[in-house]
Amino acid sequence: MMYFSRVRLKSDILRSSNLHRLIQSNSYSVHQLLWDLFPDEKKRTFIFREEIAGEQLGYRPGIKSEPIYYLVSSKKPMGETTLFDVDHKKYSPRLMVGDRLAFKLRANPIVARKSSGEKKSRRHDIVMDAQRNLLLKLANGLGLSSKGSKSTLKQKIIGAWRSSKNEMVEKELIKSLSENERFAHLSEKQWEPDKLLNWALKACADKALEKWLTDRGVINGFRLVRSEKDQRLKFQAEGYRWHSLPTKGKTAGFSAVDFEGCLEVRKPERLLYALSNGIGPAKGFGCGLMLVRRV
Repeated sequence: MMYFSRVRLKSDILRSSNLHRLIQSNSYSVHQLLWDLFPDEKKRTFIFREEIAGEQLGYRPGIKSEPIYYLVSSKKPMGETTLFDVDHKKYSPRLMVGDRLAFKLRANPIVARKSSGEKKSRRHDIVMDAQRNLLLKLANGLGLSSKGSKSTLKQKIIGAWRSSKNEMVEKELIKSLSENERFAHLSEKQWEPDKLLNWALKACADKALEKWLTDRGVINGFRLVRSEKDQRLKFQAEGYRWHSLPTKGKTAGFSAVDFEGCLEVRKPERLLYALSNGIGPAKGFGCGLMLVRRV
């Protein structure tokens, strides 16, 4: 049996303290507090997603920017604590092959890859990895050093491109745009070099995110759906954010992206497992919970 819960801070806590501001977007602290809803559980048995109450519940007196949490759990949470009001219900989606569902998913998209000479794979942020690969390709084509940060590489590439008039750069950037159906229309416009590079970086990152979710669909029993009107995928990926975890190290953290679109059920049992257990890593930090509704 699974449970779906909506969790909010108690109104008296909102009135008398700034706790909601301290924990908002602090995924690790939120995770620890939500775990208190399952006092007998030594291992995490839930996944969660943070939203803003005012956006979810519409206008109501006293509801503004405080957080609201959605949980899917294998155990029934406590109905009330000193901090939270909890509404829960049994969660048992009935899915069949061919069902179409609108979805929202906040996920931590990464790729694991071994570098030359390394014994273990390293996790790489999908967005940063895709953008850096494009920058390295351009730098190599211009005969530039590949060392330096992303911003440093961008500056070197723009400078070398302006001075050399190298046609390879423009071709690669337009290719990046044209290969992404959501950005292809931009490839037909005239852009200043810096703007063309920025758009191409966004396009290659978006394409990498599309592939990541498509691959997760194969594993988890669904496929992304195309619009009957224009045959474009009903898919978007927005809200990329890096969340630092200073308690785990100076450079520790994780990225999160908000996916939205429409999917078709291919293997119901796999998708049910994913809805109950989450998709991708960083589940303990508010990633992985897929919200669905029938369309």
